Amino acid sequence: MDPFTVIYTTRSPSLTLPENIHVNLSPSFNRQTLPGDQERDIDKHWQDRLVQLPSLFNGTKFRLDSLEDNKSGDLNLNLGVTCYKDFQGTNLSQDVLLMQSQGLCDHDNSQAYLSDALGVGAFVLTADDHMVLLFRSQNCGEDVNLWDRPGGHAEPKALVGNIPMEDIKVENMDPEKVIKELFSSIIEEVVSEVNIPAESLQPPGILGIHRSNLNGGKPNVEFLVRCKLTSEEVEREYAKGSHSEAYESERILLLPMGEALSSEATKPELWAKMAAGAKATVTLYKMYRHRFPEAAQ
Repeated sequence: MDPFTVIYTTRSPSLTLPENIHVNLSPSFNRQTLPGDQERDIDKHWQDRLVQLPSLFNGTKFRLDSLEDNKSGDLNLNLGVTCYKDFQGTNLSQDVLLMQSQGLCDHDNSQAYLSDALGVGAFVLTADDHMVLLFRSQNCGEDVNLWDRPGGHAEPKALVGNIPMEDIKVENMDPEKVIKELFSSIIEEVVSEVNIPAESLQPPGILGIHRSNLNGGKPNVEFLVRCKLTSEEVEREYAKGSHSEAYESERILLLPMGEALSSEATKPELWAKMAAGAKATVTLYKMYRHRFPEAAQ
């Protein structure tokens, strides 16, 4: 099984930007409630995970139900809301294949019962053409002990405050503010995970969107974020250890562009230790360079 499935790639040499995106918000895009004890099992799974990893917290996330690419460069995202507890108890459940099968049977949709929290990730490209990879620590809720790109999630609380998922009225959120949060969240993740100052990062653009087949089809928006710092300067910033999410990684790798793009063939040991999101980001950037070679320079 391939670790990821690409479901959207940018059609523009300038990447997919906020003005190219339309967001549709509806509670109908939330996940369906599992029948009987299966729904209660999500709470039990969460309590078990908290015992294993007390640092986990149940924040709200956006849920990608589906998307439409209108072929002219515009992208429509159909979004609901979900939470990290539901993501842990569905997408990362040992019963995820059963849930997907049941979703097909009940709703003609394998993802109907899954959280599908919408993640964000970044191909961070330094001024001297190196890719930033982080080795995820045991403190992470997923993809532990793997090399990954900086990333995380856009947060509904940026729009509605820190309220429970059940109290969020999805249809009342401002679509333009959701788009703004989507793009600002990846900058926040790079700052908090790598310690690169925000002023050293150029505005992000979307390379594409994929689903991680190793995490129950979890959707992820992958951005290109160009950095004004060199690889050595990024390493020095990371080594300070003063960033808010320093606990999420154990070390950093600044991989030269040529090595990053050929890593599947030339560095099989590294490729095998890369998370699905990192592999997808590399693949999407290669697709972008192939389609728009001048823009990718």
